[in-house]
Amino acid sequence: MIGFSAHLGILFPELAPLERPAAARAAGYEAVEAWWPPAPHPGDWPGAVRAAGLRAVLVNADGGDLAAGERGFCNLPERAEAVVESARAAARVAAAGGGDLVNLLAGRFTPDRPEADQLAAARAVVRDAADAVADQGARIVIEHLNDTDVARPLLPTPADAAAFVEAVGHEGVSVLFDAYHAAMAGLDPLEEAGRVARLIGHVQYADHPGRGAPGTGTIDLWALVDRLDALGYEGHVGLEFLPAGPTPPAPRRG
Repeated sequence: MIGFSAHLGILFPELAPLERPAAARAAGYEAVEAWWPPAPHPGDWPGAVRAAGLRAVLVNADGGDLAAGERGFCNLPERAEAVVESARAAARVAAAGGGDLVNLLAGRFTPDRPEADQLAAARAVVRDAADAVADQGARIVIEHLNDTDVARPLLPTPADAAAFVEAVGHEGVSVLFDAYHAAMAGLDPLEEAGRVARLIGHVQYADHPGRGAPGTGTIDLWALVDRLDALGYEGHVGLEFLPAGPTPPAPRRG
């Protein structure tokens, strides 16, 4: 059965990081996820998650300075060792919070190397990272990022992420399907979900346009959930939207 996960890197922004898990639980969530744990000491965050009776289903590996536009470094051979270690660290945090997924951001193309070489380097690093986190019972998911919000992403569409994952060829690597990023790429999220369904390891959602809460745009959350259910997806849909005010309760069918 598909559940909803509150993304605590973006929801409940009015609260201190370690207060957000309890707020998510009070709002009706049973699972949470995050970019690199939003707390001064990452080790404190899983404890707050567990104390709230939640499970941390996904944690991002450190992808650099997101505000400055960085989105991972898998395509940079000189950063390979650091990328693998960041995946390992995220897996430890996820496991401590009861989860097993690490979102490893692939990166952005740089102008100094052929794009094919950068993709090959990224595939190699992702394989190494998948091997590294497997020792902790964790798996890697690879997210597509639209090329309007993010300049020159390695994987701008769901199809790009799926082709990348297939080329990696590791059982511990799957696609993080993001409905908002699909829509921002000019695609129909429901159709795209069907095209990459067999490779989906996690799903994230914000409405489009505006990256707002469900019902503020054109992506029908429940239609997406029904589509995913029909495709056999049984994981969580991470709600990664920008709340216009206080974060609303977990979605319930009317």
